[in-house]
Amino acid sequence: MSNKYPNCYQTARKSAGLTQEQAAERLGISPESMKQYELGKRVPPDRVVLGMMELYGCPWLALAHRQQTDALGVLPAAEIRPLPQASLALRNRLHDAMGRLDELLRIAEDGRIDDLERPVFDGIVIDLRETMAAICQVIYAPAGAKKERPEAGTSKRSGSANFSASDCMNIISHRREKASVKIAGEGGASL
Repeated sequence: MSNKYPNCYQTARKSAGLTQEQAAERLGISPESMKQYELGKRVPPDRVVLGMMELYGCPWLALAHRQQTDALGVLPAAEIRPLPQASLALRNRLHDAMGRLDELLRIAEDGRIDDLERPVFDGIVIDLRETMAAICQVIYAPAGAKKERPEAGTSKRSGSANFSASDCMNIISHRREKASVKIAGEGGASL
């Protein structure tokens, strides 16, 4: 297991505002076990990690735990991102993967990968791993508070002043030149 400090278990606990002792008590484990997990000296069992996820309110801890315990390196590297960025990354990775689908099908057509096809196939595998990472980023994106959107036509202008419809006439920019008034024939003045 990686000996990163602070590791994912400590980061998650601190984000919940709990001490090691408080977390250990609520999880039903010893404070010493909690310390060992957070120092990277022992790997917590999956059932303890599940409890941590629920207690800390950190669903991303499942991904971080899997990445840290992935001795074979089969899981894609995925950083935790906010949902909007994770969603955009997923859309882009899916687009890239779909663009390479024809190449993959041509390679697969004869049931083998020859020496000329190997570099192309390896590139496709890299794209697919990036797509898997983007999927994980969406699944484990932190649940932030969603901002309420105003209904159509009800948004308020920013700024401290509130303007009425008649005030809009005063907001329209005017040229800085002095206007001259000319008296027109019958009916009024013109500018």
